[in-house]
Amino acid sequence: MKKPVTKIICATLATVVAAGISAAAGCSPYNKSIQLSGEDIFTADKAVSNGGFAVEKGGYVYFINGVTDNTADNTYGTPDKGAIKRISKKDLAAHNYASAETVVPQISYSGNNNAGLFIYGDYIYYSTPSNVRDAEGNVRNGELELKSAKLDGTESIKNAYITFPDASYDFRFVEEGGEVYALYAATGETLFGESSGVTNLHSLKLSSGVNTLLAYDVASYKFDAEDKTNPVVVYTMGVSGFETGSSENYNQLYKVSASQTVPNEYDTGSLVWWKDGENRYVNCGQLVFDGIGGSDATSKTPFNYEPGDKTIKNDHQYTYTLEAYVNGNLFYTRHTPQNSSEYLYSVKLEDAGGENYNPVTANPAQGEGYILESGTTADSFKYIFGENGSLEAVLYSESSGGISINRVKDGALSRDINNETYYRIVRSGSATILNIDTQNGYVYYSLTGGNGYTFYRVKYTGGWRDYDGMFGSDEVNDFTPVRILDLDASSDWYNPEFIAGNILFASETDNMADYNYIMAFDLTEDGNVMDNNRIDALNKQYDKIIGTDGIIAGYADADKYETAIYANLSDAARYLFYTADKAYVDELATLCNAEVEEGADLVYSDSTLKKLSEFLAPAEDNDWKDYCGHRNVNGQEVYANRRDYYYSVLGTMTEEDADALMESFRAEYLVNPPEEEPTPTWWDGLNTAARALFITGMCILGVLAVGGIVIGCIALVRKARTGKAEGGTRRRRIKVDTTDDKNIDVYGQGGDGKEE
Repeated sequence: MKKPVTKIICATLATVVAAGISAAAGCSPYNKSIQLSGEDIFTADKAVSNGGFAVEKGGYVYFINGVTDNTADNTYGTPDKGAIKRISKKDLAAHNYASAETVVPQISYSGNNNAGLFIYGDYIYYSTPSNVRDAEGNVRNGELELKSAKLDGTESIKNAYITFPDASYDFRFVEEGGEVYALYAATGETLFGESSGVTNLHSLKLSSGVNTLLAYDVASYKFDAEDKTNPVVVYTMGVSGFETGSSENYNQLYKVSASQTVPNEYDTGSLVWWKDGENRYVNCGQLVFDGIGGSDATSKTPFNYEPGDKTIKNDHQYTYTLEAYVNGNLFYTRHTPQNSSEYLYSVKLEDAGGENYNPVTANPAQGEGYILESGTTADSFKYIFGENGSLEAVLYSESSGGISINRVKDGALSRDINNETYYRIVRSGSATILNIDTQNGYVYYSLTGGNGYTFYRVKYTGGWRDYDGMFGSDEVNDFTPVRILDLDASSDWYNPEFIAGNILFASETDNMADYNYIMAFDLTEDGNVMDNNRIDALNKQYDKIIGTDGIIAGYADADKYETAIYANLSDAARYLFYTADKAYVDELATLCNAEVEEGADLVYSDSTLKKLSEFLAPAEDNDWKDYCGHRNVNGQEVYANRRDYYYSVLGTMTEEDADALMESFRAEYLVNPPEEEPTPTWWDGLNTAARALFITGMCILGVLAVGGIVIGCIALVRKARTGKAEGGTRRRRIKVDTTDDKNIDVYGQGGDGKEE
């Protein structure tokens, strides 16, 4: 008896312990993860490039491993594509691109690509599609969750800080006073049972979960476009005429910081048209400009500056339009009911405030103090600031083509083409400005014509004479626009990153458009950023391999490379340029050539295979003598006639995508392998007579088998009848009725409880 009881007790304890462990695991706020090791993970230095798809912090670059959408499987631990990875800066510099490690095995995604990865202190913050299911079992992946994890992969939270109902919500992770906040705009929100939704600004303190309504029913807003860590958002609000019953003919411009969680107090008791419970005005912000003026002197509201003062210093009513918000500098236009001129003004927001600041008199006089006569395209400008934070110049794409620089002179930007402060630095092409490298003085831009963003570069620091004399000349210098190889980046995702001496981009180059993994191009040489002359030389070297007049294209010239001798050489060499997969070509050659009729040309001749071997091993005595130089990529020597010598995939591809990419290269550049003949069976080896004899024999055997079964059944029936006729009886089994006897133990014990 002891053994069974012991087993039962042990099983019970095991169940309790297992349940306890399960409960403990279920109570953990973190996902199960692998802790990453390494030096310089947790450092005091600030992150570089917060808010994009790649961020530099300490000894690592953290990045999103390719482009994926919100419908992909986002179960924690499952995703690789779209997951958050890291690579050490040492490995990045050494081109060990495949050494990247997964930090968070969950998709980092944003429906508008305005906010990516943010790192503050020891934690990385990101947004991800929701995995929660609705009542019908459908994954609510149209919603967006905000989460975080530690930089070593641990403390990856299970439950989101907040879930947005729409994946395209505009938000930022910001830090202020040592606290991290989610600063976001909720569009179409109905907090108070409104008949239609409004746009509200919120601040969520992550450490406490306190969500503050910063401003209710804003007309427009802007987050800082360049410094995505800026905790200040600017916005405009209309002024409701609770004195007159109609909206006022001007608006107000505010700023608010993520930590400003106490609403302003307003005295609404004297307002004729105010109804408690029906009307509301929530605003934690500070007035930057108040548009009240002129005839509005007698209709001030509690929401205006100095509500008790009826003296209006402005002669006009102003309506403000937010044009651009960059690095703490706001660029705006304004107009009056009488004048629709769109003068562009600017204000440094840190100067807009303070005890003695007056948001009415701070308005520049009408027609004065502007930096540009028309600022309607100011949002497309790239702004250049000096060391003291003052505006020095802007770069912008001209509607007629090219890029111009406009330098500040006497506080304004001149659009006079004859003025030395305004001139073209790129003369032609429909350009999109991607990035400004203020440290080295370069502007990177794209021209239409590629699959996505192409990469061009020119220095913007020259005078107009530096650019005026270069056109039509073959000489290349830093003031000559150059394209960087044939790189194409996706224009439907985050902008390319210029980080740790590399251009990182979601690639649409080389059959990658269907996969969009990250690629890296090293801008440095001997530790310094390459100048335009060196990039031009690299372009020419690259074109001599893969260009229309390059060596590989030349292999298709039948006059130089007779087809019978060098069959399919050009395309096979192009395949090796991308893949270096000579083993497959050799196998393919064996299969294809075996199908060639005697006397016909081989599909891949011995001469072709010899040339391909020479391609992979450049030497002083073959076609590739100028490409013997090499660099180590992912631990292997890669010669200068291979794509990976110039740029390479950063991170990892899924096995499915890697196989599909390889198949796309094979389909484009190689001959299809011959179809395999099916393996013959024993039936295939029989002639017609043998097959007929086999079928006849099987039919006879079937008839005999059925007949035998029938005869056997008849015999059994007869035997049963004979036994009954002779009076035979069946032996009955003993029945035991235990329903009323509680003392009978069916497991072998007597009624006294003792073992028998």
